[in-house]
Amino acid sequence: MPIEQALPDASAPSRFPAIIREEMRILNEPVPDRLDTPLVDNQVIQLRADSFLFTTPAGTRFYYRQGQGIAISQGREGSAEETDLFYNGTVYGAVAWLNGLIPLHASSVVSDGRVIAFTGQSGEGKSTLAAALAQHGFSHRSDDVLLIEMRDDGIYAWPDRDRIKLCADAFELTGAARLEPIEPGADKFFADLGNISKTGPLSGDGLPLPLCELVFIHSAENGPPKLESLVGSQKFPALTNALYRIEIAIGLANQQAHRAILLRLARGLRCWNLFRVRSRCNFANDVALIANLLNRL
Repeated sequence: MPIEQALPDASAPSRFPAIIREEMRILNEPVPDRLDTPLVDNQVIQLRADSFLFTTPAGTRFYYRQGQGIAISQGREGSAEETDLFYNGTVYGAVAWLNGLIPLHASSVVSDGRVIAFTGQSGEGKSTLAAALAQHGFSHRSDDVLLIEMRDDGIYAWPDRDRIKLCADAFELTGAARLEPIEPGADKFFADLGNISKTGPLSGDGLPLPLCELVFIHSAENGPPKLESLVGSQKFPALTNALYRIEIAIGLANQQAHRAILLRLARGLRCWNLFRVRSRCNFANDVALIANLLNRL
């Protein structure tokens, strides 16, 4: 998808906060080689409190300034697909951090008007599980990055701005329709859940919904899927690992704000460890059991 098509129509109902819609707009202007006095300065990112310069592995550079938008210079080895991936991933997360919103590295679904998010180490199958739950009455909410907003009356999660992405072997497991690769030569593809979803691919009409449950996925050696509650101080290391691009939050050097975020998440969310055996032959049965567990929360 070209970058311009990834941006929403400003006249249409927003599927993510208006501040992000405005801050993610693309500018037709040069990208500088360096930023002055960055807080973080390495080959990947130069970061200031109000701007950043991010470089992809293919040499494409994104220059963001708060209140201005994003200028992009595509690298010689870059592609439109790679640019789109980073625009909707790392750049999106960094813009969120700089504007006071919290990105979680999580896939999520909706049940009874509330959001259930899944996080875990890369490769644990959070995207696959969220997609598979579409067959059990859960609406898909987000893939990979979940943007949350702290409000006086709770913690709210916005719908995703990007498409669902699954590894090649996940399509047989989930029943999702396989679309084009996320970039040339990749073993990961965009997915369409319309053929398996009982409630539609998205829920909430583009509006934020309460985030109530955060589930940390772990692989187990044996036994049926099980949920175990995290309480008290157990939540903090798990929540820290769930933050998307936490190095950006740390680089902003506001430790007090970072601690406040973790404390608010710990107080406002019910957190769970989900243990399940990663077995292709038992996948459908395990997903059905997990759906039953989630419906009891």
